[in-house]
Parts: sequence; structure tokens; C-alpha cells
Amino acid sequence: MFLITCGFLLVSWRLAAGVADDLARIHVESLGGVERLARLQALRAEGRTRVQGQEVRFVLWAARPNAVRVETTAGERVRRQGWDGSEAAPWQQAVVAGVPKPAGALDEFEARELRADAEFDDPLVDSARRGYAVDFAGEMTLDGRAVFKLLVTRHFTEQFTLYLDAETYLIVRRDSTRRFPGGRDAQLVTHYRDFRSVAGVLLPHRVAVEADGKALHETVLELVEANPRLAPGFFRAPGS
Repeated sequence: MFLITCGFLLVSWRLAAGVADDLARIHVESLGGVERLARLQALRAEGRTRVQGQEVRFVLWAARPNAVRVETTAGERVRRQGWDGSEAAPWQQAVVAGVPKPAGALDEFEARELRADAEFDDPLVDSARRGYAVDFAGEMTLDGRAVFKLLVTRHFTEQFTLYLDAETYLIVRRDSTRRFPGGRDAQLVTHYRDFRSVAGVLLPHRVAVEADGKALHETVLELVEANPRLAPGFFRAPGS
């Protein structure tokens, strides 16, 4: 009986892995295909983020595989944050009335968040090479739509759940856990909406995040430019 049970579990695991691979492949094709994804090497986006009733304007640059830079504006004050994807620490810089201050390191929480959000591709794109293990966890109805549920693990530590729309095969939701300063864990639900084509690749232009069932923030992209010109060292800390 033990051998029969082990054999059944092994077959079930292989079937689930096979379904996950198929869904990931269809997902990549739905985004625009491998060739279009490869041609999209960088982007520049303008938009706004609403947090606790306040709206913040931002400009974001991102480049493969995981370089990112964000400038947020509030009145005359501009805050720059960035990371070039290397072993160097993520950085920040304040600009007040047009005068830049010396750049410094982000605190531990913000640095971890920036690194986590810096990946250019979603976890289903070339997942195995990037250290993601993806397992099929069934079909269900979510917010009135049929979805496929995928369990994702990275480096045997980070775990989260992705939901693919059963019609479009696009990621419409992500469930994860975030540890906030002070050691409090919160259950995050991220919704991806308003997919639009950027150089032939579908990208969400509205992202809403909830923490423990309460709205945390919502980001809207108003303008996205594919493959902008970026100067050498653009993502490194100013003065480094």
C-alpha cells in the first residue's frame, strides 16, 4: 500500500508540474510571445499612486533583468530610489527645490521591497532558469471569473500564489505574505487590471494592493514608453 501511495503521489506531482508548465507557456504567448518579450529590454512609465487618500506622481524606469529607478514628486520635493541589480545596495536621494542631496542607502525594509519588485519579467517567464518552481493547484472561480491557481516557490523559501484568468491566461491576482517593520506579517492581495500593449507585450496599467483585507495602495500607469534611451550608470546611485 505504501508503494502504491507513493507511486500515485509521484504521478500526481508530475501531472501537476506538466499542467503548470503548459499554463506558463500559454501565459507567455498571451503576453505577446518570447520574441516580443525579448525585444522589450527596458521601459519608462509615468503615473500616479494613491496611498491613504493622498496621490503621488511618479516616473519609473526599469530594465532587464532587474534594474529599477523611481522618482516620486510631492510639491517641490522629489524622492529618487533605485537599484542597478548588482550587489550594491539600493539607494535613495532627495531633491528639494531642484537641489539634489547626497544619495544614501535605503533602510532594510524598503531595500528588500525594491529588490523584490525590480524583476522585469513576471515569475512565469523562464521560471525554472530564474529559480522559480511552479505547481498547478486547481481551477476555481475568483471575483466571478474562472481562474487557474498556481503555487510558486523560489529558492525553497519565498512562496506565493498566482491566479491566471482562464480566458486570457494573464495573471490577475497574486497572494503573498509581507513582513512589515516591527515584525508584523500581513497577507497581501495584489490585483492586476487594465492590460494594454507596450511594443506588442501586454502589461497591467492598474495595480491595486490590499493588506489583510484593507486597501493599501493603487497604482495607475498613464504613459508607458518601450526601450527608452538610458545613459550608462543610470540605475546606479548618483556619485557612486
